Amino acid sequence: MNLSELGEFGLIDILTCDLTCGKGVIKGVGDDTAVLETGGDKWFLFTTDMMVEGVHFSLDYSTMSQVGWKLLAVNLSDIAAMGGSPTHALISMAVPPHFEPSGLVELYKGLKKAAEEYGVNIVGGDTVMSPERLVLNVALLGEVAAGKAVYRSGARPGDYVYVTGTLGAPAAGLYLFQKPASACSPQSADYCRLAHAAPRPRVEAGRFLASCGVSSMNDISDGLASEIHEICESSGVGCLIRATDIPIDPCVREVAAQAGLDPLNWALFGGEDLELVFTANLEAEGKIKRCIGKIGTQVYRVGVITASRGICLEKPDGKIVPLPRGGYDHFCT
Repeated sequence: MNLSELGEFGLIDILTCDLTCGKGVIKGVGDDTAVLETGGDKWFLFTTDMMVEGVHFSLDYSTMSQVGWKLLAVNLSDIAAMGGSPTHALISMAVPPHFEPSGLVELYKGLKKAAEEYGVNIVGGDTVMSPERLVLNVALLGEVAAGKAVYRSGARPGDYVYVTGTLGAPAAGLYLFQKPASACSPQSADYCRLAHAAPRPRVEAGRFLASCGVSSMNDISDGLASEIHEICESSGVGCLIRATDIPIDPCVREVAAQAGLDPLNWALFGGEDLELVFTANLEAEGKIKRCIGKIGTQVYRVGVITASRGICLEKPDGKIVPLPRGGYDHFCT
């Protein structure tokens, strides 16, 4: 079996199946971040993400500043999904020799802008030579009150499934970058392109939702369908997602209509939204509704957790079908 047959998640399972964690590790592999004990009233959150030129970004349609912003943003989103606050980051780069230093200065402008906005200290890193492509990595620390981290594994039958914000714009933006001749309005094009090039992680929303007692949470980096699969598999439950309840911005619908495509596919499988998908019971929902203004975004109920292990989609015509994981997999083509 090769990697294209095994897939990204299969590879992770093979590599980590016999890992053992020693003292101080509360949560290792299997969630948005590792959770580490400190001996005090806070826990450390530790995450890392890599971005490769030509895979995660293209300099044909993203500025170096936007790449720097996005590099930190995808890591911030992992901290958000745990209900935590980001603190310190290390930045590592493998740089081709033909790169101009001015481009890397621009990259750091985007990094520093995101770091300032989200309260992150950039405290070091590493720089090496890459023969061809620019390769970037962030290792990010965060913190959460001891015992208050939100995991993927807490969903229970009867909980409802929610998302923050609308979905599908980054995927629509990528489509527009790759097919710039689309006839959609400039407003819709700009909205979707910016969502792809410079997504905004929901750090404040993650903290707020954790304080309301949500039962599980995940960030939508690989698509809503993929992330709800992770929640259900970790929690040992199933779910029913209702297509008509999935929030899709009118700009995304316009781009899809011009392209002759279904915007629901972008919302379910497109990824890079950096919104949050979470589960909560009615009591937590009541707290969220009472204080919704604090997080600066809308929350939408899109489904329900079930005792059955099936993960299903109720289509607009009422037909219920299995919901595939979909989303992005580095090794599947």
